[in-house]
Amino acid sequence: MEKFLALIPVPSMGATVHELTVIDIQVEVGDPVAKGQTCAEFESDKSAFDFEAPCDGVIKNILVRAGDIVEANSPFIEIETADATQKHLEIKREARQAPISQTWAGMRQTAPVGPIASPFPASVPRPALKPAGRATSIKWTPKALRIAREAGLDPSKLTAIDPTGPGGRVSGDDVQAYMNIHPQLLTEAAATGLAASDTSKQTVCVAGIGYAVPRRVRTNEEILEKFPDKSADEVVKTTGISSRYVASEGEDVTTYASRASEDALAKAGMDVSGIDGIILATIIPDQPVPSAASALAKHLGIPHALAFDLNAACSGWLYALEIGRTFILSGSARTLLVVTAELLSRITNYEDYSTAFLFGDGAGAAVLTDRPGGTRLHRMGLSGDANQYEAIQRLGGGAKKPIAHSGCDVSDFYLSMNGAAVFKYAVVAFADMIEQTLQRENLAVDDVSWVVPHQANERILRAVSKRVGIPYERFVVTIGKYGNTSAASVSMALGWAAEEGIFRKGDKIIFCSVGAGLTYAGGLLVW
Repeated sequence: MEKFLALIPVPSMGATVHELTVIDIQVEVGDPVAKGQTCAEFESDKSAFDFEAPCDGVIKNILVRAGDIVEANSPFIEIETADATQKHLEIKREARQAPISQTWAGMRQTAPVGPIASPFPASVPRPALKPAGRATSIKWTPKALRIAREAGLDPSKLTAIDPTGPGGRVSGDDVQAYMNIHPQLLTEAAATGLAASDTSKQTVCVAGIGYAVPRRVRTNEEILEKFPDKSADEVVKTTGISSRYVASEGEDVTTYASRASEDALAKAGMDVSGIDGIILATIIPDQPVPSAASALAKHLGIPHALAFDLNAACSGWLYALEIGRTFILSGSARTLLVVTAELLSRITNYEDYSTAFLFGDGAGAAVLTDRPGGTRLHRMGLSGDANQYEAIQRLGGGAKKPIAHSGCDVSDFYLSMNGAAVFKYAVVAFADMIEQTLQRENLAVDDVSWVVPHQANERILRAVSKRVGIPYERFVVTIGKYGNTSAASVSMALGWAAEEGIFRKGDKIIFCSVGAGLTYAGGLLVW
């Protein structure tokens, strides 16, 4: 039989599953495939499954990237085949305006700088162009919103963009293409002072980095005693976590915040008396009032230092670094301790299989100064998506439920998480923060020496690596032994890698994080 081009859709997982996350794509354009060969991996509601080629043939186009959120039965790949069973999926050649020969992976080797063609073949229906000035319900990806806002544009007024992203969303590529067609918009934004200013390039010195972990290790096997029908292999496969460290009775957040701070000061060769202030990121201070930063200032013997806490969940340390950077540049301080400490074991429900294995304890710290040279911290990009506010939360302990009364649901006082929602949004958000940093700092993928991400889930990080085109070998990953330590995870991974001596002078290190809220953060550190 004569060969034809078949458009293979994203698999359908049943009537209740409408969106899936692309975890990995294991083929490239031009690859021959055999029927039954694994081509990709998808995730739906924390259930991962392989996609197998439905026929023999050759991959002619790939319409998605790792990390994409795609609708079931939407366009996925094009295969040239002679298999008659796929004839109903044939793309009529006369309907195609032009072949698409470039994969998404190839299009992402550098930050987008020019018009990017739509990945969809002409025969596939696309969302209609929305007339300018008319109220619409257009959905935007987080990256699209950030690109527009960083350019000084108001997304609510960009109603003429043709959305080609998953589920009819406006993607970052759509915004970039629209700006290329309408360059006057950027000129107008710059004239009104909305475009990014030159201060985004101002840096401060990171003089020392430290971290601290408890001595006690809690293994998967220990937690699995509550789940006799589960195995350690399942836990490692779905999370990448083999163990986590937990604080002992009598230890608290101040214990580990002080150990990490003292380690950072020793690495910087500085005495604590030279510290002007403390910024501490945590979701579980020792007590609500006063701040954990004040407790740390008293413990370290610098009671007159400025001190305050912030809560941006897993993005907290990066938020704190950015605040510290701006404090120094503005003259509010010359030398700061930027600290994070989390004792998540105290708010983990070890009878809840969905969260029991995820969290650990630890702390990290950095000394920021106004001195020239040395390791340089660039501006952190900060943003979020509060539409996903309920994805990760602890309902108890605040003004609504300050105390666990008799008969109340004590599970409200533990961390809870909608794992499927977090996975779905985290991959795209992580990748967006990396790509945004590359664009802001005018870097290509090959310029990146290391990525130090929030240690959320190993499978998430592998999908991010695929999506941005940075080899996974360049990701500093410590989740296997430390678990997810929320705001402390980036600082702990950075401190561990520095102690191991893997960084070299001039290395460009990308930070990225996604946390409850949802909060997003990412930026550059030059060693």
